[in-house]
Amino acid sequence: MTIKKAWCFFCKGRCGVNVRVEEKRLVDVEPDKKVIGPRGAGCKGYRFKNATKWFYSEKRLKFPLKRVGSRGENRWQQITWEAAFDEIAGKLERFRKEFGAETLAVSAGDAWGNGEEYKTRFLNLFGSPNIFGPSPICMGPRSLVCEAIFGWYPQMSVRAKTMCVIALGANMEITRPAVWKEFQAARQNGARLIAVDPRYSEISSQADLWLQIKPGTDTPLLMSMIDYIIRNGMYDRSFVKEWCYGFEQLAQRVAEYPVERVADICGVSSGKIKKAAEMYAELKPATVVEGMGVEQQANGAQVIQARCALAGITGNIDIEGGEELHGGFFHTGFVTDRQIEMLSGLSDEQRKKQVGYDSFRLHSWPGQELLEKVMSGRLGEKCGVHWYTGQANQPLVYRAILDETPYPVKAMITSSSNPLVSHANTDLVYRALKKLDLYVVLDVIMGPSAQLADYVLPAASWLEREQLWSYLGYKDTLYGCHAALPAFTREYDRRDDFTFWRELGVRLGQQDYWPWETLKEACDDRMKNCSLSFDELCRRRYWKILEPSHGKYKEIGFDTPTGKIELYSTIFEVLGYDPLPYYMAPPLSHERSPGVSKEYPLILINGSRSRYYMHSQWREVESVRKLHADPEAQVHPETAARFGIDDGDWIWIETPKGRIRQRCKYFKGIKPPGDSRREPVVVPRESRERAVSLWSMDIQHKCGSG
Repeated sequence: MTIKKAWCFFCKGRCGVNVRVEEKRLVDVEPDKKVIGPRGAGCKGYRFKNATKWFYSEKRLKFPLKRVGSRGENRWQQITWEAAFDEIAGKLERFRKEFGAETLAVSAGDAWGNGEEYKTRFLNLFGSPNIFGPSPICMGPRSLVCEAIFGWYPQMSVRAKTMCVIALGANMEITRPAVWKEFQAARQNGARLIAVDPRYSEISSQADLWLQIKPGTDTPLLMSMIDYIIRNGMYDRSFVKEWCYGFEQLAQRVAEYPVERVADICGVSSGKIKKAAEMYAELKPATVVEGMGVEQQANGAQVIQARCALAGITGNIDIEGGEELHGGFFHTGFVTDRQIEMLSGLSDEQRKKQVGYDSFRLHSWPGQELLEKVMSGRLGEKCGVHWYTGQANQPLVYRAILDETPYPVKAMITSSSNPLVSHANTDLVYRALKKLDLYVVLDVIMGPSAQLADYVLPAASWLEREQLWSYLGYKDTLYGCHAALPAFTREYDRRDDFTFWRELGVRLGQQDYWPWETLKEACDDRMKNCSLSFDELCRRRYWKILEPSHGKYKEIGFDTPTGKIELYSTIFEVLGYDPLPYYMAPPLSHERSPGVSKEYPLILINGSRSRYYMHSQWREVESVRKLHADPEAQVHPETAARFGIDDGDWIWIETPKGRIRQRCKYFKGIKPPGDSRREPVVVPRESRERAVSLWSMDIQHKCGSG
């Protein structure tokens, strides 16, 4: 029996694990409590216990496949990797000559621990700006808004000294277990918890104060708290005077959201809102931990802007136990992800061709270029902005495929991404994938998206490849680097993503920019100027480069145009957006679409998680599938009674975009009829994804193209 050290990529928690191998066979995976962390373990060990079943599943891809039937017919022939590389590269070169490099789009992701940096490197060198992925609903809004306002990316940090935590659409016990673990220690010291969630959850059940807001009203709630704090003089006057820009403008804006008005908007009593504001302002240090419940809203950026302003006026920035910021820059020698990506390889001309360049300026290249220009100088040398930035707009890419506007998008590659069941508007995605002239999928299993591809290529999992990653990814500002060697020799004919992108790149004229022949060589090279080698890092598994530090702004200021926290964002202003937070009701809400509301009287909430699955993964493992067998819609019993629905019935959930079928699960943790103008129905995101995959044909002809 051999024990190999690794980092688990079965979810984003990335626990340090021991991998047991016997005679080149995986025996099991278990957390290693000796390493720093584990940072995850939100799965409570379910994935570890089923690791061998996942790894040896018959659903895993083994050899490269080429489509022989019509698209979506699921008929394939086995080919070699070399033949696949030659054919794919040949088609890409032909498309590039005929339509321009921008005709290629790439869907990004992080499903099995692959190296996104090599994907981006290939695309920049190829000449296409059209990379897109989960960023609009996962860390992208947080990264961009926080960096525009603070000039830094604040950690969702909870420390033993933290006295107050606002869980903002974040069921931390399941979605941020490491942070939840830290809060348990803080609670022993008297920390208080405020839960903001329309849904009764593990966190709201343990909160000192639960604000059960109407879905989509987080922004007015936060703005009313800011207004209450300002009106009652509970803000940090000296900090605001010296380190905040635009306080007067913010005060005027939030004055439009007095507690009494917002209580009616949010469906929460004014007394509770006042109590939340008092707790947060008085119990310092305080921090806000938001989740995907924020970023998956139509007005998610405004929610984050308001929560940044709340932290700014109370002085809860760059202090231990509050919103901690990264430390100062210094040279480590480590070649970061951003450096590997070769962003400079993409010309200004090609950047401007990015789909959504003019319409979604913060998230696409204009925002990235502006942030990179601003976020430099104060800390000694230029840094790169956070991950998931400078990307094309996802829905517009699919429309460009269908309508060939602003130009034809003929080819698409997806790796660690399953767009058919993870991107919004399934019908739009389905029709776009069907229309492509070339669709290539690199994945670990044959998922729904892969069945529409021309080539399906088997990817090596995190157990079969070298690992080298940094937690933050900023240039020379890493809290730590993590590394591991493959646990054992990969089986069948699976290859790592580095090899995939390198081999295509070499065939497309990028030879000079791929000096490494293997992922191991690339990892060695990235560490060659460090104080330890890649192999030594693998033995250590973790290299803590930087200790957290606090109060850095006192010497160097904030990395924004004004050098201060920008409550009034000059970056938003330059990009043509409102510099202050504001509230706009969701598009299909009663307030904005009363006609639609009459036909669709219930409120639908997506996004809650199941601890058994990781997005659309793990449903192929029968033992895990049994733990959450059917897609479930949580419905209040009184709401169900109105429609004659019994607990466990299969029901259709319909919106103007389409419909899906799920099993009703009675749930009293959402507001019943009479408690608000419209009653919520909660549909966990993973259930939605499963439903899409099971009933895709029912969905396709029902969905609109909006």
